[in-house]
Amino acid sequence: MAANNNNKATINYAKAAIPKKIKMGARTVVSQALVRKGTTNLVPKMHVKRGDLVIVTSGSKELGRGKTGKVLKVLPTQGKVIVEGINMLTRAVKPKTALGKAGLVKEEGPIFASKVMLYSSKAKKGVRAEFRKKEDLG
Repeated sequence: MAANNNNKATINYAKAAIPKKIKMGARTVVSQALVRKGTTNLVPKMHVKRGDLVIVTSGSKELGRGKTGKVLKVLPTQGKVIVEGINMLTRAVKPKTALGKAGLVKEEGPIFASKVMLYSSKAKKGVRAEFRKKEDLG
C-alpha cells in the first residue's frame, strides 16, 4: 500500500504567491493565495469577466488609477486582466516584408485583477462583485 501512495503526485500549498503550479519531483507546489485546498481545478476564480466595465482602484496615475475601461481579456492562471486603454505599453516592431509596417506599437498590458473593481454606471463608483445581480451588471 505504501508503494502505491508514493507513486501519486502530492500537492503542497505555499503561502507565497507563486504565479503558477511548479513541479518539484513528485510534488506539485501551488500558491495558497490563488487556490483553496481540496479543489481539483488549479485555476483561481476571478471576480471579473470579459466585457465587464471596471475601474482601476490602485496603482500609479500612469497605470490608470481612477480610470474606467472594458475588460478585453482575463488571464486566470496569472491572476491578471487586460483592460481597454489602461497600462499602455509601447514596443518596437520590425517589418516582416518590404511593404509591412514598422515602428512603435501601443498596446494594453496586463494588470493584477485585485487592482480593478466592477464599475456601476448607476452609482458612478466601483462596486463589489456580489452586487453584480443587484446592479444589473450582467
